Amino acid sequence: MLDSTNRRRCAAAFVAVLLTASFAARASAVADDVADEVRTVEQRRVAALTSRDYATLEKLLGDDLTYTHSNGRFENKAQFLNSLRSGDLEYRLMQHADVQVRPHPLEVPIRFTLVYVKRAGDWQLVAWQSAPLQNP
Repeated sequence: MLDSTNRRRCAAAFVAVLLTASFAARASAVADDVADEVRTVEQRRVAALTSRDYATLEKLLGDDLTYTHSNGRFENKAQFLNSLRSGDLEYRLMQHADVQVRPHPLEVPIRFTLVYVKRAGDWQLVAWQSAPLQNP
């Protein structure tokens, strides 16, 4: 089990691997672990989003979140959560397949970028950006 100092070192090693690819096997294992953590937290975010679990979303979304919707609308964390709570924005179904998001019943093929930051041992989404695919 890694203490918080070693976790910070591992996160730094992961960044170094992305930038220099010089840490070989150990860095690869760290990168795999981090990738698994991010996949897991993204699954938790989608589950919370589709089940209207606002308490979980509060924890998973960073206070400095920038959320740019596929229609170009920009929201910060408070605005995004308010849109969800008011019913102005509703995610009934979201499936990740070939980097596509499919709200039900409308199918909108998009490409998206997610940025997660690990803070106090927990991953938080701090940026989302999506755009429609030109030729799905």
